Amino acid sequence: MVLYKNIFKTGITSKPLRAIMSSLSTFRHGPKASLPFKLKMECSSFCNLKCTMCPLSVGLKRKQGFLKFENFKKVFNQINPAYLNLTGIGETFMCPDLFKIVSYAKSKKAMVKLDTNGMLVTEENAKKILDTGIDVISTSIDSADKEIYKKIRVGGDLDIVKKNIKNLVKERDRRKAKTEIHMFSIIQSENIHELPDLIRLANEMGVDYMAASFVVTLGKNKNVNRKIFDYKDKGKIEKIVKEARGLIKKSKTEISMEPLFEYLTYKDKGKKNKEFYNENTPCYMPWYSTFITWDGWVNPCDFSCDNEIVFGNVFQEPFKKIWNNQKYRQFRINVLKNRNKIELCRGCSVDETYVEKEFNKARKIPFVKFLEYKP
Repeated sequence: MVLYKNIFKTGITSKPLRAIMSSLSTFRHGPKASLPFKLKMECSSFCNLKCTMCPLSVGLKRKQGFLKFENFKKVFNQINPAYLNLTGIGETFMCPDLFKIVSYAKSKKAMVKLDTNGMLVTEENAKKILDTGIDVISTSIDSADKEIYKKIRVGGDLDIVKKNIKNLVKERDRRKAKTEIHMFSIIQSENIHELPDLIRLANEMGVDYMAASFVVTLGKNKNVNRKIFDYKDKGKIEKIVKEARGLIKKSKTEISMEPLFEYLTYKDKGKKNKEFYNENTPCYMPWYSTFITWDGWVNPCDFSCDNEIVFGNVFQEPFKKIWNNQKYRQFRINVLKNRNKIELCRGCSVDETYVEKEFNKARKIPFVKFLEYKP
C-alpha cells in the first residue's frame, strides 16, 4: 500500500494528466477506461531457474521468447504509462535488450520497476542497471535457509543472491542513487514458518522495502500441497505472525505484510479452506493496469500467465482498440459484479480494499459519488 502511494505521487508529478484521468476512470469503474496508468510488460518468458510454484516448472502452453527493443517501443509509445513494471513468467535479466528498454522508458519520464530472482544481478549488471536510473529493483527470495531455498527455487543459490543484492545496495549507496531495492517473498506451506527469518534477511541485506503474499494457482501449476491451508502445523501460525509483527516494529527495512497476516489469521467456519479467501474483495487493476507478454498478447494481469484471458495482440492491432474492445469491457463488468465466478480471479492474492477505502473518502465530497458507473 505504501509502495503504491509513492508510485502514484511520482506518477502525478511526471505525468499528471495520465495519473488524473486513470484515477477518475478507476474511481468510476465503468466498462470503458482511460489509458492505463500502469503497464506490466514481460521481458522474458525464459528463466534460469525452475521454481516449484511457477508454471515454467510444469511447462507453458504459450510460446517462449524475449521482448525486442523495437517491439517494446511500439507498445510503450502507444500507452505512454506513468509506471512501467518489467515482470512476467521469466527472468528479466535474461532479456538482451533490458538496459535499452529501461533507459528508453526513463527518457520518457516513466517510473520503472523490474522483478528478478537475483541470480544474474552480477557486479557488471548491477552497474549497468543503475546506469539507467531505474526506480525500483525487486528481488524474489522465498527462504532464508539455503536448503529450503534450493528446494523452492530449483537451480538457485541463496548465497549468490545475498551476495548480489548486498553488492547492489552497496553500489547504489556509493553512487547516492535514488533507486529503491526491494525484496518479495511468496509464502507457502514449505516456508510459512520462515516469515520472521525472511524479515531478518531483508534487514541483513539492507533492502529498503519488503512485501510478501501467499502462493496461488498459476497456469497449469495448481500448487497442490504448497498452499497455506496445506501447512500441517496450523496451531503455530498465530505465533509466527505475532513474532513477525514484533520484528516489523524494530525493522530498518520498511515491511508491508498486513494483508498476508490477515489472510493467515482469517477464520471462517463457513469455508472449508482459504483458497478463495479473496473472492469477494475488490480489484481495480482492469481499469488502471494491463499486462502484455513478450510477443504482444494483452492480458488483464500477470496472473493470466499462460494467456488464460487475452483481449487481443498489440502487434496486430492498436492498443487503444484492444483496451476498450467488447471483451475487455465485459471483463471489467464481470470483475466488478462477479469476481468469484472468474476462475482466474477467485484464488488470486490481490486485495485492493485499501483502494476502496480511498474511494470512500472521495465519495464524501459533494457530487463526486455521482461520477461512479451505475450498471
